[in-house]
Amino acid sequence: MTTATASSSTVHRIEVRPASGRPDPRGERLLHDARAIGHAALSAVRTAKVYLIEADLSPEQADRLAASLLTDPVIETFAHATTQAPADAALIEVHPLPGVMDPAAQSVANAATELLGLAEPPTVSTGRRYELVGVDRSAAKAVAKRLLANNVVQAIHTEPHHPAALPHGHPAEFKLTHIPIRDLTDEQLERLSRDAHLFLSPEEMRAIQTEYRTLDREPTDIELETLAQTWSEHCVHKTLKSTVRYQPAQDGYLIPGLDIPSDDATRPGVTFNDDSSVTIDNLLKSTVAAATFELIDDGLDWTRSVFVDNAGIIDFDEHHAVCIKVETHNHPSALEPYGGAATGIGGCIRDIMGTGLAAKPIANTNVFCVADPNYDPAN
Repeated sequence: MTTATASSSTVHRIEVRPASGRPDPRGERLLHDARAIGHAALSAVRTAKVYLIEADLSPEQADRLAASLLTDPVIETFAHATTQAPADAALIEVHPLPGVMDPAAQSVANAATELLGLAEPPTVSTGRRYELVGVDRSAAKAVAKRLLANNVVQAIHTEPHHPAALPHGHPAEFKLTHIPIRDLTDEQLERLSRDAHLFLSPEEMRAIQTEYRTLDREPTDIELETLAQTWSEHCVHKTLKSTVRYQPAQDGYLIPGLDIPSDDATRPGVTFNDDSSVTIDNLLKSTVAAATFELIDDGLDWTRSVFVDNAGIIDFDEHHAVCIKVETHNHPSALEPYGGAATGIGGCIRDIMGTGLAAKPIANTNVFCVADPNYDPAN
């Protein structure tokens, strides 16, 4: 998809901010976080939501849209404005780059179409405005780069963003692209993985190369992207499935039951090496999953389905079962979150609904676990 601009409609800019006397939680949070990274001169932060709506709207329609859809009249106020930075503050606005998904904008477009009875949905883009009191523009931009925006998907503006037209997509000519891979050296395969942002290991790149040599053709760009996504940490759980070799005494890592061979020398997936090191083949299967199945073998009878579907199922009573999911990619993550690692609670709800015949989500829980501070890991 490429972008072009349309100029037949007006871009209405609506700013929505906390009403006078109402708290500004987003501003308070940024003030706290900015001071924590050294911006002690920052004394206050004021924020506003920005809506850019490209449509042929009358002043009455624009007012109705802002008042009825975009503003909570109890705690917020709105203005049709392109407000310049106040004298006591540096201005930062963060808006998505063209082509970046903007779910809030899509929701506004759909709702505005119904609310105003428009013939077709308007084009909408959303952003955030920050007024940083006590710092200059340079410091404000440093705060924005560190705390407010990811330059891969967002643009930082130091003036109010009010373009004459919003980007519009139009069909692009399809072009089939093949990526030469069959004759690349190991070094070239590694460079391709890095430069194309595939993030695949040398072994994985060689496996792909071998397959396409067998097929006697080069992969398309989409095929390579699909393989990279399928073999990513997020999808295939490389860390959880990895093979780990460690030296208990030397590395300082102690896993009860795995540090002394005589404790359980036949544990599946665990090898006690002659040099006193321990090798765990598939970290998930040989630790958490193995311990669970051992408990089941020892008589645990309230599990219905574990480690075979999107989520686990256990008995609740004679007539009901409970489906439980713990998401594996919350912050902090081994991957940068903008690439899809921070699934968070959405992944839990998705997997509850996708297990077996599906379950109805009824509760979200936040569990924080710590070890007994008096526990002796040597015992």
